[in-house]
Amino acid sequence: MDTTPEIELTDAPERGRYEARIPGAADVAFAAYERRGNQIVFTHTEVPSAFRGKGVGNALARFALEDARRQKLSIVAECPFIRAYLKRHPQYGPDSSDSPSSSATDEAAVDEAIIESFPASDPPAWMP
Repeated sequence: MDTTPEIELTDAPERGRYEARIPGAADVAFAAYERRGNQIVFTHTEVPSAFRGKGVGNALARFALEDARRQKLSIVAECPFIRAYLKRHPQYGPDSSDSPSSSATDEAAVDEAIIESFPASDPPAWMP
C-alpha cells in the first residue's frame, strides 16, 4: 500500500518561493529563491518536521528545478538542500555549478551541508 501523501506544489512569486503543501496540514514546506535577470538563485529550503520522510522535500526540489528549466533560467544553488539535490540529479543542468559555493569537485562541502541540514535522527527520505 502506498502511503505517500498527495503533495500540492506551487510557485508563489509574490513570496519569492516554491511551496509544497499536504492537504489538511497547516505546515508549508518551501524553497526560497531570488530572481536575478535570467538566473534563479535558491537561497533556503525548509521542510517542516511533520513532512520529513514523506518525499515532500524531493517533490519540492524537483518541481522548482523543472520550473526553472522550463523557463530557461540559469540555476544557482546557494541552499545546501538544493545543492545536494542537484548533486544527486545532474539532469537539471551544468548551471548548478555557477554558484561560487557549489563546486562539483567540492563533494565534502555538500556532504557537510547535508549533515548540518538534517540531524542523524531524521534523515531526508532521498538519502541512501
